[in-house]
Amino acid sequence: MLVIVAVGLVAGGVIYRQVGGREGARYWMVGLALSRVEKHLKSVDQRPDGISEDQIVESFQRVREATQRRQINLVSLYAALKSYQAEFNEKKPSTPEVQVFLQTLEGTILQNVDSKN
Repeated sequence: MLVIVAVGLVAGGVIYRQVGGREGARYWMVGLALSRVEKHLKSVDQRPDGISEDQIVESFQRVREATQRRQINLVSLYAALKSYQAEFNEKKPSTPEVQVFLQTLEGTILQNVDSKN
């Protein structure tokens, strides 16, 4: 039993270091949240007719790329994702609501910032 726990701790430590420690873990978690919200928004029963799937994919891809470059305001991005999930988890958003959300999402990208990577 002790060996299993030790192996688990070592594996967890290696993974933690691979994602970049505490800082990397935050970006990794926001990447997971982005993917979940994107999947939810792209689903046929959630995407309004006035929004193409390509629009959604392009917006999320720009945010994902900025996240990889560490050129994102994490606090604002988490707030935008949390707001979307709270408001539209049970109801289908309208076209204007999705347009505002996508603008808010892209507004979390920091402009003219030197990358840490």
